[in-house]
Amino acid sequence: MTSIILVILFLLQLISFYFIALLHAKLTKFNNMEQKQEQILAEIEDSFSAYIAEIKDENDRLLRELNQTDRVVAATTEQVEQKESKIEESPVFEVPKAFVSKQLAANSYLKTASVTEKKEPVTIKEKVFFYADEGKSIDEIAQKLQIGKTEVELFLKFKH
Repeated sequence: MTSIILVILFLLQLISFYFIALLHAKLTKFNNMEQKQEQILAEIEDSFSAYIAEIKDENDRLLRELNQTDRVVAATTEQVEQKESKIEESPVFEVPKAFVSKQLAANSYLKTASVTEKKEPVTIKEKVFFYADEGKSIDEIAQKLQIGKTEVELFLKFKH
């Protein structure tokens, strides 16, 4: 009987050693994963800090360029003001204006407006809408365009 108990205890010890080894393997795997995550986190922080430093350098360069252009603009505005004062001092010659009668201008405007308003329909859909706006019936539109009445009805029904 003691031999059976010893065999059972031996088997239980083997099983416990197996579980201990299994737990140890999982623990080392977890620690390795944690170290990898810390390395990745450190790399990301380094990347961000390098990117931020690059952006700061770029901003500083931009500010320097803006300051230089402000100086150039200030110098050119002074030159322009000096030239304007010289121009104001010189005598001014006015060019006589050509007068156009109001009637002639109105006729010209009406001609251009009528030309732009009369747009010839190109597609079948445009032609259907054009004839419908003229007051033609569905049968007349279908005969003129040589398409079916149902097609004309659908065009008019789904007019956007």
